Amino acid sequence: MTISERIRLIRQQKNISQNELSKAAGINVKSLSRYELGTSVPPANALKAIADALGVSADALLSDDTAQIKDKELFKKFEAIQDMGGDTKKMIINFLDLAIRDYKAKQAYAG
Repeated sequence: MTISERIRLIRQQKNISQNELSKAAGINVKSLSRYELGTSVPPANALKAIADALGVSADALLSDDTAQIKDKELFKKFEAIQDMGGDTKKMIINFLDLAIRDYKAKQAYAG
């Protein structure tokens, strides 16, 4: 996935318009559009401003190693869990582990 695709995907997942992002990042909306289309590469200062406005690290926009969640509802839930701490977060992670293990077991026996 390219930088332009990551910027667009994260912006869309956060339900932010190009105009809103350009204002929050302090960059021209036409420049942002070119960055998202891949016709122009954002300079370091613009990349940092976009990342800050999106609430992600610049590395998340640069790295192809980050997981992409395309389901907007699921993405919002994971964002909320990420902000939690302590026992609540551990309990949710344990529940997810159990649900995934159960799903995989059902798939293994079904096939």
